[in-house]
Amino acid sequence: MKIVFFLLLGCFVCTSVVARAADVSRKAFALTIVKGTVARNERVLKVEKGDVVQITVTSDAPGVLHLHGYQLEAKLGAGVAQAVSFTAHATGRYPFEWHGAGQDTKAQAHAKQPLATLEVWPR
Repeated sequence: MKIVFFLLLGCFVCTSVVARAADVSRKAFALTIVKGTVARNERVLKVEKGDVVQITVTSDAPGVLHLHGYQLEAKLGAGVAQAVSFTAHATGRYPFEWHGAGQDTKAQAHAKQPLATLEVWPR
């Protein structure tokens, strides 16, 4: 009887682990920065809390892209694609900002509209 109990318990644990792994979704996006902007259809990235997010970023000029609220930053060279991956751990709207090489101050960049926005919705 103990053997049956432990076999059933083991099956339950394995099923629970597989079910939790199935809840995690992977979302992939591409941001192409041209003259400091992205196309309209790339401006809002929608995910759910817990999703693994991968963003491939390319730019026509060198600079730095950062995502507020997640403290993520990608330094980009002109024409070089770079992938950024993270887990969406906090719900809300988080702006991406672009600081092209040669900008005088970050304050000037912060005065502009965000390059894009990450929307993280509750699961």
